[in-house]
Amino acid sequence: MTANINFADMNWWVLTPELVLLATAFSLLILGLKKDFDSNAFLSRASIIGVGISLIVSLILWGQVPSVLSNENPAIFSSALINDRFAQTFNIIFLLMSLFAIFATFRFPKSDHQNKPEYFALVLLAVVGMMFLAKSGTMIAAFVSLELFSIALYILCGFSAKHGTGSEGPGDYSKLSWECKTSQESAIKYFLTGAFASAILIYGMALIYAGTGTTEIHKLAEEIHNNPYSSNLLVYMGIALLFAGLAFKVSLVPFHSWTPDVYQGSPTPITGFMSVATKAAAFAFIGRIFYGALPELQSVWMPFLFGISVITMLVGNTAAIFQTNVKRMLAYSGIAHAGYLLIGIVANNQEGMASVIFYLGIYLCMNLGAFAIVYILEGEGEEANSINRFKGLSKRNPYLAFAMALFMASLAGFPPTAGFFAKFYLFISAIKEGYELLALLAVVASMISVYFYLRIIVLMYFRESSESEDSIEITTGMGALIAFSSAAILMIGIFPSGFMHLALSSIPF
Repeated sequence: MTANINFADMNWWVLTPELVLLATAFSLLILGLKKDFDSNAFLSRASIIGVGISLIVSLILWGQVPSVLSNENPAIFSSALINDRFAQTFNIIFLLMSLFAIFATFRFPKSDHQNKPEYFALVLLAVVGMMFLAKSGTMIAAFVSLELFSIALYILCGFSAKHGTGSEGPGDYSKLSWECKTSQESAIKYFLTGAFASAILIYGMALIYAGTGTTEIHKLAEEIHNNPYSSNLLVYMGIALLFAGLAFKVSLVPFHSWTPDVYQGSPTPITGFMSVATKAAAFAFIGRIFYGALPELQSVWMPFLFGISVITMLVGNTAAIFQTNVKRMLAYSGIAHAGYLLIGIVANNQEGMASVIFYLGIYLCMNLGAFAIVYILEGEGEEANSINRFKGLSKRNPYLAFAMALFMASLAGFPPTAGFFAKFYLFISAIKEGYELLALLAVVASMISVYFYLRIIVLMYFRESSESEDSIEITTGMGALIAFSSAAILMIGIFPSGFMHLALSSIPF
């Protein structure tokens, strides 16, 4: 038996962003062994340099790689990866979101943490896994990529679980801080549920392979189109299990129960990073599978995705009303937004996929800014992220109050913010395919969400503060992220069509 390797399509230049991040991550692990380099200042700057180089190269590649408007073959590395604008667009989303976890180092990891290099390396490795998932051309490559970033996030969620000397036993549990206990809980919950989801996912992939004889996404579409025997029960069961595994990653109902607990217990820098990056990575692969490989089976999977989308929007927005912890509220908000994003997959047209990309780009800006403000105002203990910390913020810091009000209004979908047009384009893509009921129910769900988003605004502008009048520390990095997010939401809200055109040119093959 001989293996024929096609060296002609090994385009290493396209993988420059991933290779730079890998080199940076491993370099930080080695340099961190030396005490002079084991500091947040050095490690964060080195990470920013690596992310910055990768971001610049990704922007350059976006204009060079094949798009749906060209006739070039996007497959590279023997079709294991797909080199297109869709992948590079998601590269940019992941890299921008990673900056939040890096800029947050003015307070986390703490100075007494002995594993600071590991924190930065794991963040970068998680981004690498997400980047490879977005450009996966086979289900095998997708699974390996998904596990790479998942394992990194399991560890990062438990990063606050410090045990002091490390010699404590079960009897010392009561002496641990609240942050330590909840971080342990979030890591265990995320790991166990993630392990089950991964098992379900790989079983679904195996069934699809058994029914079609291929793991390549493009060949899967060809096989289903050309071979009527490929539309069989094994494939249908595989699609169901595959979607169930991915639904866990994007927090779709009924696979969402882990989300609020993990978001609350994880360190806020990791919560903010996960809130967008994991959702974007999973939706990138969902788009490749359902839009690129399974469009001819739409009559089979569409009713299920339709129902899950509606339930997710309604459950997420309704549950968020009753939350008094901002991180839990944003967790349920993220669940609802996953339901909105699924509308673009259900529509299964070019406008729908472009709307998913457009929505994720805007969701990046909204959550990036919102979590930055939550982190700035964060206290200690169980009430660290209580919504009461926003009381009277307009008097303590008008800039932060205005920015938070803008993010909340955009998440709710008020015009003329970018969030309004993100939902508008998604709803229009569904209406074009005859899913008026889905769009109507999405509008109803959006109306429910207005209550808990406006509650934050009311607390900031119409309630007296119970906090001290001490000045609020805003570092340069956090201030830059908030300013960038605010400007992006306003700019896209004023010129939405130009950005939607970019999204249309970035849909997958």
